[in-house]
Amino acid sequence: MGRLLAGLVLAAGLSLLPALAHDEAAGVLVLADSNGEGPFGGTLYDGLRNLRDPVSGAPLHVLIFAKCGAGASDYVIRERANIDCGAWRCDGGRPISDCHHFRGGFIPDLAELYRDLGTARHVTVVALGLNMIIGDRQTKLADARRLIGALRAQKSACIWVGPPQAGEGFVRVQTFDSFEVDLKRTVTEQGCRYVTSDDKTDRRGFGPGSKDDHYSRPEAIAWANKVLHELDSGVRDALKTR
Repeated sequence: MGRLLAGLVLAAGLSLLPALAHDEAAGVLVLADSNGEGPFGGTLYDGLRNLRDPVSGAPLHVLIFAKCGAGASDYVIRERANIDCGAWRCDGGRPISDCHHFRGGFIPDLAELYRDLGTARHVTVVALGLNMIIGDRQTKLADARRLIGALRAQKSACIWVGPPQAGEGFVRVQTFDSFEVDLKRTVTEQGCRYVTSDDKTDRRGFGPGSKDDHYSRPEAIAWANKVLHELDSGVRDALKTR
């Protein structure tokens, strides 16, 4: 009888392990634009996968979703979520070589992305802003506040990675600088940490009057590694309080 009871207790305990593992798991969701579809996003994905949960010591779950042309509104307004010019997703511990670009369909809603991430504790890294410089600024800043509110509703901590410098033909330097000031203020007022990309990228490499807004592979990887240096402590600090 004693052995039977011990066996039942052991079986019950083992049956709880998946649930406990899920409850204790920690992860990072990355929301990005077309820069996230390329080597910048791939380097972020790999770098974040190498981080460990400061609470459990386990590797972090990471899911990145990047959509061409995306701003904050694409992730919170369903009418803007259609994937017309392409997207990239990588998760489930897959190497980036197994994750492919695609076109068509819609960005999954945030609740679905968090379910797919599969963690009760998480941080969201928002790498958006370059496409938000274009258009009415107050509307774009309101979109940022709305996205942060949606992340909070999912009980996620938030770190916003600001836009990289773009060619002067894409956006005037003065416009870029003033937008970043406004975006940083908006994001931090909503309680998110802000990581600037302005000091990690250099538009001069594009040449005078260039309309480029994407960096070469080596430049994008270097940018991502500089961002990861700040995300390392930012993600760990955020997960300690979740």
